[in-house]
Amino acid sequence: MRNIFATITTISLILTASLCHAASGYTVSPTPRLTVEIIASHLRYDYLARIYRNLPETGIKRLIDSGTVYTAARYNYMFTQDSPGITTLMTGTQPSQHGIIGDRWINYTTNEVVSAIGDDSVIGVGCNEDEGQFSPHRLAVSNVGDELRRADPRSKVISIALDPEGAILAGGTEPTAAYWFDGRYGRMVTSTYYTDKLPDWVERFNARDERNDYASALWHVTMDHNDYVFKKSSAIMLDTTLKFSFENIFRPKNRDYRRLRETPFGNTLLTDFAIEAIDRDSLGADDIPDLMIIDFGAQKYISEYYGVESTELEDAYYKLDRDIARILSHLDTAVGRDNYAVVFTSDHGISDNVRAEGGRYNSGTFNAIQFRVLINSFLSARLGEGVWVSEYRNRQVYLNRRLIYERKLSLPEIQNDVATFAIQFGGVAQAVTATTLATNYYGRGIAMKIQNSFYPKHSGDVIINLMPGWIELENEAASWVTASSGSPYEYDVHVPLVFYGAGIGASVVERSVDMTDVAPTVSDLLGVSHPNACEGNILGEIKKRQ
Repeated sequence: MRNIFATITTISLILTASLCHAASGYTVSPTPRLTVEIIASHLRYDYLARIYRNLPETGIKRLIDSGTVYTAARYNYMFTQDSPGITTLMTGTQPSQHGIIGDRWINYTTNEVVSAIGDDSVIGVGCNEDEGQFSPHRLAVSNVGDELRRADPRSKVISIALDPEGAILAGGTEPTAAYWFDGRYGRMVTSTYYTDKLPDWVERFNARDERNDYASALWHVTMDHNDYVFKKSSAIMLDTTLKFSFENIFRPKNRDYRRLRETPFGNTLLTDFAIEAIDRDSLGADDIPDLMIIDFGAQKYISEYYGVESTELEDAYYKLDRDIARILSHLDTAVGRDNYAVVFTSDHGISDNVRAEGGRYNSGTFNAIQFRVLINSFLSARLGEGVWVSEYRNRQVYLNRRLIYERKLSLPEIQNDVATFAIQFGGVAQAVTATTLATNYYGRGIAMKIQNSFYPKHSGDVIINLMPGWIELENEAASWVTASSGSPYEYDVHVPLVFYGAGIGASVVERSVDMTDVAPTVSDLLGVSHPNACEGNILGEIKKRQ
């Protein structure tokens, strides 16, 4: 009798669940064996739309044509940089909650610069010990990978990138592994936070001759000159047949591995490593879900140097497209088309090229060094001689609070004075104090985006926003920068977002999407809890996959 009752109860529960799913309009699909998040750094939505016609069918266009494309996906904060972007993408919350407001910030107690990933308690593995002292110990919240590992420690989470910030902040606090590229020796490395010794397959990868081939290769273009959308670059070499190369800029210099970060070959090396990791770590080999994050960052340096209207950047994306096609082809074979999902997006965009005065658009460069000196002189004239500005970084003025408190002055009043003075500078659109952001709520507009970037322990005393088209030069050495990020404007916040594979159908969704929605959606794909500070919502089109 007891067994009969148990059987009836089980059947009843199954029927009830089936009816509920039918009523809700979706069926539960099997969890993908492997989910791969591909982050193409600095990729603007409109840029991808403009070069789309030149993409072959095997890479990014395959994802777009066969996946669910969100045409209005945007980051909803001001300081659009690599570290905040990747962290927001993986945690589902704004920098005001996860605390990674930039690649670096200032410690108010010591007045020292703090790295988002710097950690003196660990040492590098596979590189010089002092050059690999990185970990995710400053992450204040969990991310998708953490939740996957906590749900089942057998799940594997691997993140790889050219820069350590990308690998570490994407992987979270409990990944299986995080690897990044060491430019000194041309190796993929990690730190003792993750392991005391590189796996044998990574050592073998690092010993291959291909890394020398990448470092010494000439950068030849992909297509005929007339087929490119952007032709304003003056750095290229043209011959009489309109076939050209970038040989004049990227001539090899004794296998300089650091150059790989500034050429498409860096992304190619990362692709080879990712394919090797899929095989050697058996990602997607069984029904226990795995996660891989690949942060392609070579185009970051190319876009900043040459700008978005350069043939160099356009060609770099065509070569990245070929790398992505190789990854997809390998996933088809190694995991199976129906067994994996891909999320394709970017950590942020980049500004238009800064134009000379009298150009078609209003734009300019904001001199950070000069601004800091003038702010300190202004305060010295009002308050007496002293080093009143501890630092100016990422459009934030960090005041010397120790000196202010020693002289028994009012911090909010000095913040207001600085904000009033700052708004008079050319290119400054808004100046907002930390006190204002901490005591008020903004529900829309630029002020809301500034507030979403504000984390009291890490943010400056006064935050300024530049006018559209303006970029900030942090020092004289950055005078080569042609385009930059770090603004709340369309060119920086609007990015591609595509979900592909594992029962996800082909569709185009035009409604507005906040990039905090990506983490809960990926969590839902993996069948795990949302990150603990997640603010975003599951994207219904992906939840209802068949």
